[in-house]
Order: sequence, then structure tokens, then C-alpha cells
Amino acid sequence: MPDQLVIFDHVEVVRRDDFGFRCRVAGRVIWVGCLQPQPGSDVDIGGRRLVLRRADAAELGLIDWKPAA
Repeated sequence: MPDQLVIFDHVEVVRRDDFGFRCRVAGRVIWVGCLQPQPGSDVDIGGRRLVLRRADAAELGLIDWKPAA
């Protein structure tokens, strides 16, 4: 289940560098590494959609999810 994808729309990039970008998602400002966005994301090319693995979204505090024990 950690590889399931979570989609966030209306994402605003605040700052970008060679290692990733800082963006505003669901009222929070987070840093996303350049390898974290999954297919379907367009925020890295100026869009507003960010697709993350469920485990990454949980680690960033965007969703409440715990893997099965």
C-alpha cells in the first residue's frame, strides 16, 4: 500500500533548486525532493498538480496514514 499514489491539486511552488522544491500544499509549506514526484505531476514544469507515493505524503505530514504492521 505505500506505493499507492495520492494526488494534490492547487499546489504552489514557492522556491526551486537543483535538489527539489518548496511548495504550498493543503495549507502547509513542504520541501519535495526532485525524485519524489510521481508520473502525473506537473508542478515541476510550472503546473499545479503534485502526485506522491502514499508513504511520502504521510512522511511529509500531508495525510494521516500508518502502514499495516
